[in-house]
Amino acid sequence: METFSFDVGAIRCTAVNDGEARYDARDYVINAPEAAVDKAVRGHGLDPTEIPSPYSGLVIDSGTRRVLVDTGAGDLTPSVGRLRRNLIAAEIAPESIDTVVITHGHPDHLGGNVDDAGRIAFSAARWVLGRREWEFWTDETELARLPNVMGEWSRRNLGPLRDRVELVETEFEVAPGVSVIASPGHTPGHVAVAVRSEGAELLYVSDAALHPIHLEHPDWRPVWDLDADAAMTTKRRLFDGAAADGSLVLAFHFPPFPSLGHVEKRGSGWRWNPVEPG
Repeated sequence: METFSFDVGAIRCTAVNDGEARYDARDYVINAPEAAVDKAVRGHGLDPTEIPSPYSGLVIDSGTRRVLVDTGAGDLTPSVGRLRRNLIAAEIAPESIDTVVITHGHPDHLGGNVDDAGRIAFSAARWVLGRREWEFWTDETELARLPNVMGEWSRRNLGPLRDRVELVETEFEVAPGVSVIASPGHTPGHVAVAVRSEGAELLYVSDAALHPIHLEHPDWRPVWDLDADAAMTTKRRLFDGAAADGSLVLAFHFPPFPSLGHVEKRGSGWRWNPVEPG
């Protein structure tokens, strides 16, 4: 499945598959015994050395605006970078995208910002990014502390946006019924996106959690969370709210695509109940 469309009230949403990567449990959890982590992963029927991770972008059509959330990984690996192709196959013309929200600066979320020639993709769109996130990912001192690929992808995919990106803070409405919400921790200026219409809500949590095991064991943290305490605060705020409100949740990396489901409170954490596409 390459796309999956669904409604949030009167707003049409489409999850778009950019491809899939595989990760090792040692990166998914760095602060718990390996045996406990392996048991939790195997409880989901998965090999701890080959955890599937879809890259699930989102198009939101409010009727008057068409918003794309995250552009995928580009040519980061051969198994990803399919978002633009899948948009076209779903008859969503890239030039019809009028707003692009980048939730954070990791390569798998902004690699489709430019084309192979370095030209800005979605050229008709306004671009929205958290101010703190922009400051971090354009700071060469910060980039020098990170793996080389992160700096390379940031320079390549954020640099061309310098004169046209709109930097936002706290909660900000980017289109009718569509708001970005500050959710720091995974990265300094990470944002989530809320879609609200007719009493329904979708919460696109991006990388606030990377796998359902991070809901079942909320104190487990991946190697990629830059501020563990802030990430925990964000996780509790987002998922407690989603559980209480019955919100639909899209988590960028939750297998399988379309990474869509609901959460329910379970002890100190939450249970993930995936939506089964019909």
